[in-house]
Amino acid sequence: MPNQPSAMGVPTLTVTEGRATIRLHRPEKRNRIEPADLTELMGVCETITADASVRVVTIEAEGPVWCAGYHLGALADGERPKYGFGDVCDAIAALPVPTIAVLAGGVHGGGTDLAISCDFRLAADDIVLVMPAAKIGLQYYASGLQRFVQAIGPAATKRLFLTADRIEADELLRIGYLTEIATADRLASRTDELVDQIGSLAPLAVRLTKSAIDQLAGREPDMAAIQRSHVDSTRSEDHREAMAALKERRPPRFVGR
Repeated sequence: MPNQPSAMGVPTLTVTEGRATIRLHRPEKRNRIEPADLTELMGVCETITADASVRVVTIEAEGPVWCAGYHLGALADGERPKYGFGDVCDAIAALPVPTIAVLAGGVHGGGTDLAISCDFRLAADDIVLVMPAAKIGLQYYASGLQRFVQAIGPAATKRLFLTADRIEADELLRIGYLTEIATADRLASRTDELVDQIGSLAPLAVRLTKSAIDQLAGREPDMAAIQRSHVDSTRSEDHREAMAALKERRPPRFVGR
């Protein structure tokens, strides 16, 4: 399982008490993602998906830049790894449990997509975002652009991609890119609070609701499938346990079924 100490800055995974933490370890390179990291991160996503104990995922990083996206030097050198950077963002977005990007530093390039692939984006109030794709002659890849449009709408997406502006935290919160901002010294504790809040909920209901919302955000949601999953949740052990706990005035003891 990819949860060993980082080697040469490779991202790591740790799982503690239902919280899976993906950590980027390349601060001297603005936490850019190298070709070898792509395979590692895909494996991390597979591990999280297979671990029924995980209730929530945080993505964290060291240094003044949270992530600068894929290593452009590798791209320029023509390296073509098995997985693309977009595949990793797609895999993060597809994780069955809620995900939180903990943005203690700036977000640049493809890092903006890695962050928006998460369900929540908590940020220090002094971060900035820059999306310079058009500066280097790129139209961003389809699934990434779709994520932005679905999350913040076409107007805000155009603001980010068609200006390459340096956008500060207050404005990112206003346009919906950020979920919440906190002072730098409060960010970690606020993240812990959100993790605990999500972790206290019925895990099956959380997974089903996340999936339903993601489908509804798409162009052609499968309403019948969403309704079936709703019905399934009403018949689940967790729902019965929640109702019993409510009657008995005690905290529920969820099992994820």
